[in-house]
Amino acid sequence: MFLADTHNFGQQVKRVQQGTDALPCFYFDKPRSVYWEWLFFGQTSPLKNIFEFKSRDPYKTLSNYLFNLDIEILGKWRGRSKEVVEWSGAITNEHFYAFGALIAYCYIFGIRDLHKQNLIKTESHFQVVDAEVVFTRLILPSETLLLPFKHIGYELSGIGVFANNKSEHTLEQKQEIIDGYMDMFSFVIDKKNQIDEIFSSLKLDSHPIRVIIRNTSEYKSILESNEENILKSELCQLSRGDVPFYFKYLGRSELLWLSKINTESSELVPDLLIKDVDRHALFYSIGWCESVASERMMATGILCLRKYFNIKDDYIFAIGDSAFSVQAPKDLK
Repeated sequence: MFLADTHNFGQQVKRVQQGTDALPCFYFDKPRSVYWEWLFFGQTSPLKNIFEFKSRDPYKTLSNYLFNLDIEILGKWRGRSKEVVEWSGAITNEHFYAFGALIAYCYIFGIRDLHKQNLIKTESHFQVVDAEVVFTRLILPSETLLLPFKHIGYELSGIGVFANNKSEHTLEQKQEIIDGYMDMFSFVIDKKNQIDEIFSSLKLDSHPIRVIIRNTSEYKSILESNEENILKSELCQLSRGDVPFYFKYLGRSELLWLSKINTESSELVPDLLIKDVDRHALFYSIGWCESVASERMMATGILCLRKYFNIKDDYIFAIGDSAFSVQAPKDLK
C-alpha cells in the first residue's frame, strides 16, 4: 500500500505487513533518511535518557511524550518505522500539556513541517511520526506548523488534532499548553550541555536534512503559472512525476537534489528563497543548544502562545535564581 507524495524518481512511503495474519505488525518503509526520526523521537535515541525527567504527571517523564517510535535505519536513503496505532479514547488535559512540551522541543531543535497529518493520538499525547526538517533556526514556534503559520490555518496545523478551531479550547487547556512549554524549555536550558555532548558524539553531518522550499499545494498549479522563481530542478522533478525534494547537510550551504538516483546535484538558490534556505541545517561550533536555547527564545515563544490564545494576564516564570515576567502585548490588554 503506497502513501503520501512521490519523491526522487517515483518513490513513496509503503505500508507493509510483517508477522502472521493472526498477529500482524505493520511498518512504513520510507525511501528517505529516517535518522532524524530516530534521533529526536526513536525508542533507542541517545537523547532519551536525558529526558527521563518527571513531568507534571508523577507517573510520566518528558521522554514518555517523545521517544516512542520503533525505527530501523536501513541506509542513507531508506528506513522503516513501526506503525503507531491511534488511540480511540478521549482527549485529556495531559494531551494539551504534552502538546505544549512538544512545541518547545520542536521550536528549540528547529523541527518543521509538523502539520496535523504528522501527529498520531496516543493515550497520553500526540506522537510525531514524520520528521525530516531539523536544525532550522526558527524565529517563532508557529514555524514548526504545530500552530498556524502563514497560509497554514488551524485545520491543517498540528493543533488541529484537538478541535475545529481555537475558540473551543478552555482556559485550563490553554494553561496546560503553556505549562508543558515552560517545563520542556526550562528543562532543555538546564540540560543543554548534556544534549550538546550527545550531538557532538554523533556524525550528524553525514545525514541529509530536508529543505522544503515550497508547500506541496503550490506545485499543483506551478507548471501553469508565470512564476519567475521556478527552479530548473523543480521543473525537472515535476516532469518526472515527483514532488520536488531538496536537502542539505549540517553545516554546509549547498542546496542539493537528486538529479539521478545516486547523483546529488547542487542548485543555485534565487534571492527570493536564499534567506530561508540558509537557516536550514545550521551548525554551531559551541553547540546547538548553547547557541539556540535561551531565556529570550523561551520568552518569545510564550508571547507567541499568549497572543495566539488571547491570554491577557501576565505570566511569571523562573529559571534558576532568576524570575522573568512576560507581559501580554499591548493590543491584547
